[in-house]
Amino acid sequence: MRLLSLVLAFALAASGAYALDFKPYGRGAFAQLTKAHAGRPLILHFWSVTCPACLVELPQWAKIAAEKKGIDVIFVNTDGDEDRARAQARIEKAGLSNADHYGFADDFVEKLYFEADSMWRGELPFTALIAPDGAVVTVTGAVDDPLIVEWLEKCAGK
Repeated sequence: MRLLSLVLAFALAASGAYALDFKPYGRGAFAQLTKAHAGRPLILHFWSVTCPACLVELPQWAKIAAEKKGIDVIFVNTDGDEDRARAQARIEKAGLSNADHYGFADDFVEKLYFEADSMWRGELPFTALIAPDGAVVTVTGAVDDPLIVEWLEKCAGK
């Protein structure tokens, strides 16, 4: 299956259809993104093509990204490069082609987890909610989690 995904990715790239830019998300990316968006509410949503809940929720995240114009939303795909074509297909299906996308670019994923939250062990979906003042709230689980809903209401009002 991975070989098929890799072949598909190369075929799409050759045809120009694999145009979605997954920026590299490596060590230090969490701090860099937080700093780059300082003073604005920021959501970093981590997801995978192997996470059924993540795939079901992508359209909900698309709606949030479209409706909450005052909140920056960045999507971080935790899959390896061999699954980027599958990830792109899911993004397009969810209506997120114009959003900012990053993809894990470090094989030492535990370090990436730790930088986002020292207690995170890679469970998905995972969302980091960063307030304009830099305060971070992390949530493992559904988009309708009360912490996410409350944070969105609070930040949308500003």
